Amino acid sequence: MNGLIDKLQKIGLSKRESEVYIALLTKNEFTAPEIGKITSVSRNKSYEVLQSLVKKNLCTEKYKNGTKVFIGIKPDIALRNIISVYENELKEKKELTAKFSEELMKLHTANKQSSGSLDYIEVFTDIGQVRERWEGIERNTKKELLVFTKPPYSVSLEETLEVAKEVKKNKISIKSIYEFTTLRSAEEAENLLRMIDVYKKMGEEARIIEELPMKLAISDLNTTVFVLEDKVSMQGGMTTMIVEHPAFAIALKKVFDSYWKEALTVDVFRKNLKKYFKK
Repeated sequence: MNGLIDKLQKIGLSKRESEVYIALLTKNEFTAPEIGKITSVSRNKSYEVLQSLVKKNLCTEKYKNGTKVFIGIKPDIALRNIISVYENELKEKKELTAKFSEELMKLHTANKQSSGSLDYIEVFTDIGQVRERWEGIERNTKKELLVFTKPPYSVSLEETLEVAKEVKKNKISIKSIYEFTTLRSAEEAENLLRMIDVYKKMGEEARIIEELPMKLAISDLNTTVFVLEDKVSMQGGMTTMIVEHPAFAIALKKVFDSYWKEALTVDVFRKNLKKYFKK
């Protein structure tokens, strides 16, 4: 364990940050007092260290039953986040992280324990985790994928096309509703239509609506992904939640079906571009 702490210090973390981050990998979530009990960091100091790790994108925080809990970010993503903070020493730190990333991943996999009755709910604020989790959901969808698509987009067109090619092989049903209220001109609308045409060739059914309430995806009536804007932070930000529960997915599908009926077909939207984007 001391060896891992030393290596984390070499790529920019303090000794306390290193110790606390490694502790976070041994369980799904911790409160600050719990961290104080299992590390050499005092209870009062643990709050400060945990907040520092949140700022460095090495852990996330959320409230559970009125208590703030902290969740360690997966080592492969966390190490990339560390690297991005210290770009001037990028080459040296990449070499160091490559050497012990596997050690940390083994610790993460071997020691994760159940966090209780809400294991079917996941909360993410780190964009790297969101991308990785979303790609996994797309690839593992077997029958049906329903999507509300609206900006800002966390994944590039090239990345989504790469995954879409794999999803196409599964011959699943994909329906997407696209928002157009954020488009500023007919030219931007044409770009959106070209993108939709690409996905249509891959088997996606699409419709377009003026405004959507949020980003949403429902996979196989079991896994629901939705993204909410942070209304508290002055700096903005998005929180992604993933719920693995059939009842919740079925309820949200009714919401999707309601918007689908209201949305325009792509052909109707294309014919009325001038109406929606008057100069």
